[in-house]
Amino acid sequence: MIAIRTVGVAAFLASSALLSGQAAAVPVTVAGATVSFTFDSALAGLFGAPTVSGDSLFFTPVNFKAFSSNNGFVQAGQTFNVAVTANTGYQIASAGLAESGDYYNINTSGLEGVAVAGQLRLTDLEAPFTPAVTSAISTPAPLTATTTFPVGFSTTNWTASAHAAVPLGWGGVDAIPTAVNVTIENLLLASSLNAASAAFIEKKFAGLEIVTTPVPEADNYALFLAGLGIIGYLARRRHLRT
Repeated sequence: MIAIRTVGVAAFLASSALLSGQAAAVPVTVAGATVSFTFDSALAGLFGAPTVSGDSLFFTPVNFKAFSSNNGFVQAGQTFNVAVTANTGYQIASAGLAESGDYYNINTSGLEGVAVAGQLRLTDLEAPFTPAVTSAISTPAPLTATTTFPVGFSTTNWTASAHAAVPLGWGGVDAIPTAVNVTIENLLLASSLNAASAAFIEKKFAGLEIVTTPVPEADNYALFLAGLGIIGYLARRRHLRT
């Protein structure tokens, strides 16, 4: 069953690439600890090539940045798709995204600044028309730190995160979610609407962590249900005696 699902994931990505005009796109599959990741590294864009560690996929981009100086709003954006398939005996429980970078605001007067936005989206590959689960990528607080130039010039670090849990009932007929598509949509925004002002923001890290749990065996289910039945029977007897 798992082999069939893996082929389906690769076919899904290949067909998506063809529909988007990337006829030469070839899915690449890399193994994690309890899952495998299938993606097209040629479409990573500003993220750069990912690295796998355990059940995490992380990026260290060098060109994901937005800079504005006296010219309004500047945006840098990229969307990355990866199909995640659980190994035999595991099911996918959730996905978490952690990001970080740095920024600066010079001569801020309320019309200049930087921001991080985007979305983490999960799609059930075994039932693709089931509504997706989404989580907004957000920073703990607005990125409003300012700096001076040239004396004291420095950048300020930022972090952002998102988390999405796989709903009960995902996973097709058996309701065991073993294949999901994860979409990471990232946006960086810099604005400087006044003269002699500048704003800059850069993403330096993005890490996607997949959480899995063991698939309960049928025997365990039966024992669990039997235990519940015994507990209910004893409680009912106690109730009747009182």
